[in-house]
Amino acid sequence: MRLKLSESGLSRARASDHALAAQPLLLMAVAFALGIVADRFGSVWFESRTASDWWAAAGIATALAILLYHGHYLRTSLVALLFACLFLGGSWRDLRWNYCANNDLARYAAATTEPVCLKATATTPSSWRPAAETTPLRAIPAEPRSEVEIQVTRLRNGTRWQQVSGTVRLRVNGVLPEITPGDQLLIYARLSELRPVMNPGQFDFSLAERATGHHCELFTQSPACVSVLEPASSLSLGTRLTAMGRSCQRQIARYVGFDQQTMAQALTLGVRGELDDETMDAFMNTGTIHLVVVSGMHVGLIAVLVGLVASFLPVSQSTRLALIIFCVLAYAAIVGPQPSVVRSTIFVVFSLLAIVEFRRQNTVNCLAAAALLVMVINPAELFRTGTQLSFLGVAAVVASITWLWPHDNNNPLDRMIASYQTWPETIWNGFKQEVWLVFVASIAAWIVVTPLLLYNFNIISPSSFVLTPLAWLPMSIALVSGLLICTVGFLFAPIAWLLGKVCGICLLLSEWIIELGSRVPGSYAYFAGPTLWWLVVFYAALAWFALLPHLRPKLKNQAALAMLWIAFGLAVSTWNHRASDQLQCTFLSVGHGTCVVLELPSGETFLYDAGSLGSPEGTTNIISSFLWSQGITHIDAVVISHADVDHYNGLPGLLERFSVDQIFVSPLMFDPWTTQGELTAPNFLKEKITQAGVPLEVVWMNDVLPIEDERVNIEVLHPPQFGVAGLDNANSILLLIEFAGQRFLLPGDLKSPGIEAVIAEAPLDVDVLLAPHHGSNNSDPPGFANWCTPDWVVLSGRYQPTQTQFTTASYNEAGAQVFHTSQDGAVEFTVSSAGVVWHAFRGSFLHNK
Repeated sequence: MRLKLSESGLSRARASDHALAAQPLLLMAVAFALGIVADRFGSVWFESRTASDWWAAAGIATALAILLYHGHYLRTSLVALLFACLFLGGSWRDLRWNYCANNDLARYAAATTEPVCLKATATTPSSWRPAAETTPLRAIPAEPRSEVEIQVTRLRNGTRWQQVSGTVRLRVNGVLPEITPGDQLLIYARLSELRPVMNPGQFDFSLAERATGHHCELFTQSPACVSVLEPASSLSLGTRLTAMGRSCQRQIARYVGFDQQTMAQALTLGVRGELDDETMDAFMNTGTIHLVVVSGMHVGLIAVLVGLVASFLPVSQSTRLALIIFCVLAYAAIVGPQPSVVRSTIFVVFSLLAIVEFRRQNTVNCLAAAALLVMVINPAELFRTGTQLSFLGVAAVVASITWLWPHDNNNPLDRMIASYQTWPETIWNGFKQEVWLVFVASIAAWIVVTPLLLYNFNIISPSSFVLTPLAWLPMSIALVSGLLICTVGFLFAPIAWLLGKVCGICLLLSEWIIELGSRVPGSYAYFAGPTLWWLVVFYAALAWFALLPHLRPKLKNQAALAMLWIAFGLAVSTWNHRASDQLQCTFLSVGHGTCVVLELPSGETFLYDAGSLGSPEGTTNIISSFLWSQGITHIDAVVISHADVDHYNGLPGLLERFSVDQIFVSPLMFDPWTTQGELTAPNFLKEKITQAGVPLEVVWMNDVLPIEDERVNIEVLHPPQFGVAGLDNANSILLLIEFAGQRFLLPGDLKSPGIEAVIAEAPLDVDVLLAPHHGSNNSDPPGFANWCTPDWVVLSGRYQPTQTQFTTASYNEAGAQVFHTSQDGAVEFTVSSAGVVWHAFRGSFLHNK
C-alpha cells in the first residue's frame, strides 16, 4: 500500500512537472517579473549596481544556458535561462525608471511652479472630464479638466529656443479643442516637480506619473494657452486611428442619445473620462467597474461578430481567421494600449492562432504572453493596481470554469443529447449555462481580487457577484449594439437608429440595476486593508495551489486554511500598534485646511476639524487613508472648530466610511450672526450628520470632553457660551489637550476679537501649537507666541512664503520650531512619560525629553 501511494504521488509530481513544462511562457513571465521586483525593492542591497551590471549578468546567464543545453543538461540550462530572464527584467526596469536624457524637461522643474513656454508634439488625443458636481462643501467651484500627453521639443529660454526632450501630461482647466497625435503645439504653462506624497497611507501621485514615463507636471489655467502650430499629417497612422475613434464616438452620440452617450462610449470604446463621478462611484462601490472597462468580453465579441460576418464570405477558414485577427488588432489600436486591452487581444489572437495550427489553446501560456508583453511595454505596470486586478480576475475566472467544467465540450454523449433538443430548449439551456458561468466567474473573481481591493482602496463589495450577473446581459446587448453602430450603422441609418435605441435602453437598465444595488445597505463597506506581507503570502499560496496541484491539501483543509489566514489578516489590519502609555497627535497635510488626529492611550480616536479648500472627496481620501494606515476603523469624536467649510468639508465622506460616536460644535456654529447669514454649507453639514444618526453636541468655555482615559484631559478654553462680538473665526473652538505633563493647543481660525479675549487670560505654557488661522499674519503671531510660549508650532495650509514669513519669524523668536504641512507633510507628535518624539513625514526624527 505504501508503495502504491508513493507511485501515485510520483505520478502526480511528474504530471505537474509536465504541466509546467508545457507552459514555458509562464516560467519566463514569472522570472521577468521577479527581476522587475528585485530592481525595485533590492536597491538597498545593490546600491552600487548599474544597468550595465544587469545586462552583463543576463548575457552570462544566457551563455551558460546555451552551454548547458549543448551539454544535455536540459533542466539546469532551463534554470540558467530563467535567470537570464530575471536579469533582463531587472535591467529593463532599471533603464526605464532611473534614466532620462540630459536635456529632459524634468531637469528644469522646481518644487514650486514656474511659468514656461514650450513647443511640443502631441502623442495622444486630447480628452476631458466634466466638472465635479457643485455642492455647498466645495469652496472653489470645479471646472472641466482636459489633458493631453505631449513630447516636448523646445523650451524658450529668454529670446531663444532651447532643445529639450521628455514626455509629460499637460493638464488644462477647461475643454481643449480636439488635438490629434502628431499636432505641433505652442504651450504657455506652469512647470513643477511631481508632487510628492504628504501623508501616511496617501496615494502616491508622483510614483503613478513616473510609472507612465512622466517626470514632471505641466499645468495651464486656460485652453487659450494651447495653440496648434501645425496639424498632424493626415496620412500618419496615429491620425487615422484617432479619426476613426472620434468618428465612432460621434456615431454613438448621434444614435444613442445624450443621456446615455457617455456610458455607451465608455463601454464600447473605453472612453471613461466623461462619465460623471456619481456613476463612477456606483460602479466602483459595487465592484462592477470591470463592466465598463474594455476587456475580454469586448474583444471576444468583436471576434464573434467578425466571425459571423466572415462565415458568409466565400473564403477559406484561414482567411476568415486572418480577417478576425486583423479586426481585433484594429479595435485594440483604436481603443489604445491599456493593459486590459493588451491582455484581451493577446488572449484572443493566441486562441485563433491555435485554431490555425490545429492545437488546443493553453490559457496559462496566453495569459503569460500577455503579461510579458505588458511588462515589456512598461515594466512599472507590474505594480499598478488596474493591471494586477485585470490579470488576477481573468486567472480566477479561467481557473473556476476549468475546475467546474473539466470535461471536453466535444464529448459525443453531450453532442447526442443536444441533438435531440428543440431550438427553444437549446437557446434556454445555453442561456442558463451562460448565466451560471457568469455567476460562478463573478464569485471566483470577487474572492480573488477582494484582498487586493481592500489593500489599495479599503473597500469590499459583496454585491459584486450578485449585480454582475444581473447587469451582464443588458451590458452585453448594449456592447453589441454599440459595436454594430460603429460598423453597420455607418452604412444604413435606420439600422443605426434602432441599434441606438436598444443600446440606450439596455444601458439605462444596467445603470438602474447598479445604482439600486449601491443603495442597498451592506452592498459595500469600508475597512482597514491587509498588510503587504499578508497580501504577498495570500497570492503566493494561491499561485502555489494553482500551479502545483499535487501539493494541494484536501478541499476542506484549503477552506480552513483560507478562513484562518483571512481572520488573521483582519486582526492584524485593525491591531492598535500604539502603546497604552502613549498619545499620538498628527497634523495632516490637507492643503489649505485643517485636520488633527488624536490617538489616545485608551485606543480612542478624536478628530479636530476635517476639511480643506480642495475637493471634499480629496479631503476625505487623505484623512481616510491615514486612519486606515493606522488600523483605525472607528472615530470616537469629531470637534468642528467653526463654520468655515475648509474645516469640515471632508466630514460627510468620513461619516460614510467610519462609524462616529459624536460630533462637537460651538454654540455659534449655526448662528446666522457669525456667518453673516450664510448658512448653506453649515446646514448642509447638519443634514448629513442627522442622516448618519450621529449625535451633535454643543460645547463652550470650561467644558471637558468625555474620555475613558483619566490620564488625558481635553478642555474647551474658548468661546464662551454666548460667543464674542465677532464672526465665526473669532468664535473658533480653542482646545487644550493635556497628557503626561505635555500640552497641545488647537485654536482653529482664532482671530480678533476672539484672540484678544484669549490672550487677556492668564498666560498658558504649551508644548505644541497649531498656528491660528493657518499662520495668517492677522492672528497676532507675536502676541499669541508670547502668551502660550510653544516649543513646536505647526502651520496647516498651502505654502505661501509672503504670507507666513512674519508668522514663522515671530514663533522662531519665541523659541519655537516651526513646521509647515505643505512642506513637511504630516507632522506627528508622540507623547509618553519619556517626553515628546516628533516626526515630519517629509523630514526626520527628533527626541526631546
